[in-house]
Amino acid sequence: MSIGGAITYFAFLGGMIGVALTLWFGLRAIKLI
Repeated sequence: MSIGGAITYFAFLGGMIGVALTLWFGLRAIKLI
């Protein structure tokens, strides 16, 4: 795997994790309100 491919892959993976965490915390916040 090339360096550029690895950076793109990890950036994409990090983005997916960020979105999942945002949705998870958002749903928890809505339930607490």
